[in-house]
Amino acid sequence: MSVLSEDTKTQSRKALKSLISHERNEKGDLKQTIYLIINTDKPLAKQTDHVPRIIPIPNRISKSTDNSILLVTKDPSTPYREPLTCKNSPTEDLFNEIMPLKKLRIISKSKKSLKKLYHEYDLIVCDHRIHHLLPSVLGEQFFKGHKKVPYMLQMSKPDPSAQPVKKQDRVETCDAKYVRDQIRSICKNTSFIPNKDTTISIKIGWTDTEDIDKLITNIFAVVEFLKNPKFQPIGGLLKYNNQIKGMFVKTNESISLPIYKRED
Repeated sequence: MSVLSEDTKTQSRKALKSLISHERNEKGDLKQTIYLIINTDKPLAKQTDHVPRIIPIPNRISKSTDNSILLVTKDPSTPYREPLTCKNSPTEDLFNEIMPLKKLRIISKSKKSLKKLYHEYDLIVCDHRIHHLLPSVLGEQFFKGHKKVPYMLQMSKPDPSAQPVKKQDRVETCDAKYVRDQIRSICKNTSFIPNKDTTISIKIGWTDTEDIDKLITNIFAVVEFLKNPKFQPIGGLLKYNNQIKGMFVKTNESISLPIYKRED
């Protein structure tokens, strides 16, 4: 059976109906995240780099206005805070807090403060130039199981004609519209982190959806992105048909329901 076949679509509809019905009976109106679990023959990466890769999907996961968002910037935060929060800026009300890395380091020294920060924000984003520092600052709670891994964003559009300058001569710029567009993309779409395991977990929607076909369309969009070489280098990692062993759908606490199994 082909991964992207009518049989997979039929099995997906059956599994999703069962999953959503069970979760509604168990949790009532409390919506749960639905994940697509993909089992592969080999790991997608030799080591985990904690960098979420965006996968475009046709049916949105959420809106930026639905999320409590923390932005972590380089030190100091002033060159970014002013253009992002000034009146009539595209990002005027986008961020719940803009925090320089120095302040985050101070907070991280207290387990209680760090736990509060973990539960306070739905989404953490940071300047791509400091992203590599955050695993040691935030610690295991944020990164274990990719629970709340910070997303990277660029504070301004890259200028291909820009000439290299010394650090002390560099002028920090911030394009609020460009930042807003990146946040919208992060919230609308889904993502994955290649790791050393042979299992990929990808959010595809919620249990309160009224249209299961939208979830199925998202599943197929995710698989197409991971399989099709035209999406390389971010996608196309599973370009050979026999690399996917099986696929399942589940919530955080449910069992995994199969939607595809490779015939060996």
